[in-house]
Amino acid sequence: MDLNKIKNMLIKAEKLSEIYESKLNLGFSGGKDSVVLKYFADYYGIKYEGNFNNTQIETFPMVRFIKENYKDINIVSPNKENSFFALMKKKGVPSIFRRWCCDALKHSNPKLNHYTVNVMGVRGEESRARMERGAVSVFGNSKRAKAKLIKLQKEIHTENFTIDCIKGKDKINIYPLFDLKENEIFDIIKSEKLIIPDVYYNGENRIGCAFCPFAPIKENYNTIKKQKNLTKAWIKTLRTVIKQQQQRRLYEQYKIDEIDLFYLYINHCLMSNESIKSGMSYLRNKNIFGETGYEAFKKYIYNE
Repeated sequence: MDLNKIKNMLIKAEKLSEIYESKLNLGFSGGKDSVVLKYFADYYGIKYEGNFNNTQIETFPMVRFIKENYKDINIVSPNKENSFFALMKKKGVPSIFRRWCCDALKHSNPKLNHYTVNVMGVRGEESRARMERGAVSVFGNSKRAKAKLIKLQKEIHTENFTIDCIKGKDKINIYPLFDLKENEIFDIIKSEKLIIPDVYYNGENRIGCAFCPFAPIKENYNTIKKQKNLTKAWIKTLRTVIKQQQQRRLYEQYKIDEIDLFYLYINHCLMSNESIKSGMSYLRNKNIFGETGYEAFKKYIYNE
């Protein structure tokens, strides 16, 4: 574990924020990685503003956790018209091929667009895509952004950051924990007695949005049990979504309702025509939770 590298990355982030005359944003998710990132930023005396981008659809009561344990973190919630459920009515059900929710709720929150330089608890080992993102990436075809990147490389030797062009404004994202392994993260948490959500001690290693397209099916069913109000909000929204353009083919071809659509979604059955047919067959004909079909699944959702 190279602590000097982490320290230098944080110092460089602070210097970059001064160059851009912008305050440094520390993206705080409340998960184990962001807790460790905040610890290092505080330990090395980095000046930053910590912000939690509240999607309002977390699997864990994160707002309460942050208010109780990390009072210096700002809770940034979307306006009603930009909430997940309002956007789903316009954009349809998210999928692994069309992750509009990540862009809308996390990557381009208008309330956080005034920050130019951001530090985040992203680690390379989390996924191949994150590892391949690597040291430097430039998004968009802005010559000005690329010119700035070259200039910054000459002025400050930076590693593991990206420059994103969001609505015409450059964004520099720096990942001080990029090279850390998961066991090293937990070693720091243990040695420094850092407070993290208790779900990590219950065998779970992911905290994120409920019913994420990438969430395992088992996790989706656990979320239904734990998050009744959130599940009902999904069902209520799907009543509108199902007759819109994105899902109209399903509605007309299979005569499905909002419960059917929710079932197909959480079981990863919206990937292709074959998976939809397979999912519908299972829902209509097979034994589920000791009963059959639609009524059994409805009881499971509403605990009737």
